[in-house]
Amino acid sequence: MIYYVIGGVLLTMLLFLYLQYRKVSKKLDEKNIELKSLNKETVKQFQLQQNLISILSQELRTPLYGIMGLTNLLEEEHPDLKNDKNLKSLKFSGDYLFTLINNVLHVNFLDSEEITVQNILFDIKEVTQNLIHSFSYATENSDNVLHFEFDSEIDHMIYGDPAILSQILMNLVSNALRFTKNGNVYFSVILIKKKENISTISFKINHDGDELSKEDKKSIYQEFINVGNAKKKYLGTGINSKIINRLAQALNAEIIIQNDSHLGSEYALVIDFKSQVSKETINHNSTSFNNSIASKFRVLIVDDNKLNLLVADKILSKENFDCTTIDNGFDAIELVRENEYDVILMDINMPKLNGIGTTKRIREFDTKTPIIALTAVDVTQLNKQIIQAGLNDYILKPYNKNHLLEMIHRHIDNPIHTH
Repeated sequence: MIYYVIGGVLLTMLLFLYLQYRKVSKKLDEKNIELKSLNKETVKQFQLQQNLISILSQELRTPLYGIMGLTNLLEEEHPDLKNDKNLKSLKFSGDYLFTLINNVLHVNFLDSEEITVQNILFDIKEVTQNLIHSFSYATENSDNVLHFEFDSEIDHMIYGDPAILSQILMNLVSNALRFTKNGNVYFSVILIKKKENISTISFKINHDGDELSKEDKKSIYQEFINVGNAKKKYLGTGINSKIINRLAQALNAEIIIQNDSHLGSEYALVIDFKSQVSKETINHNSTSFNNSIASKFRVLIVDDNKLNLLVADKILSKENFDCTTIDNGFDAIELVRENEYDVILMDINMPKLNGIGTTKRIREFDTKTPIIALTAVDVTQLNKQIIQAGLNDYILKPYNKNHLLEMIHRHIDNPIHTH
């Protein structure tokens, strides 16, 4: 009899445990469905946020390209305005806004996308000097002195990404200026070592000043700084160390930080650069465009923004290019059918028929002419579309004149046919 009682108790316990298991399992299934739904909604919201930031940055980049382009053209065409305070202010504001837009983009895509790094030939002395010039107005308004030193042993023409380099340096210099008043900021470009055609270069920034404090120095390197102390400053709210470190990693560079409560802060960016192999290569690159005087290269510029067309036309016409400009994709297709061009510069974001669609239609009958995308959209979203459409390369607005010329030169001299 006792066995039946024990068996009954065990059976009852097993039944109870089974019912509890079913109850808990049902609750877990419901929670799982809720979590999946919540996760789906979170991903959707994140994607909407990314898209919104991309659209906003694109809308900002387009007029900024015009402002920066016209500012540079004014400086070139009217050398007497080079030291004009208003022009300096405009140039600085454009450069700083460009860096700010880039920072917003990198925050948006930092964890989900790879940063695209260019490897182009550029003049490192020119890039760093332009950077210093862009801060001239800011130093005048903060009673600081910005000192610049460039090592004479450094080869001027090197390969790398001048845009990302400038972005990192602009942030580092602006921080040094922000947390200094009635002081000095020293920016030096120094050759650490050179082995064959690889140069290890240090970009060192250190600063002192009346208002330098331990708290300020810490805030330079925080993930997101407390903007309270920076509101009064001309240069705004500061860098995000995550962005700067991520950009440095993209260049295989290292940022070294040294703090001293008595002497101020010092930080250095150390990068390996590949120099041009020989003087013959330099001569070849410097004369290729000059030779075009006898036989001008024909360029078709496609952009729905009239100001952008004007800037691109003026830049290339000064370099002896024969420029044709058109403001829509449909007319561009007909022009390519009826004429031969050495290169086509194609805006991506155009109404009715965008640059991707225009390029696809051109590639149906012309697979040879190099087509370079001009885009204000972050290229991490466009890489696949660019390749599939048959575009040979891309350049991000606002672009550096030398970068544009080097890219055009590369594709005209070394055409890669698109199939």
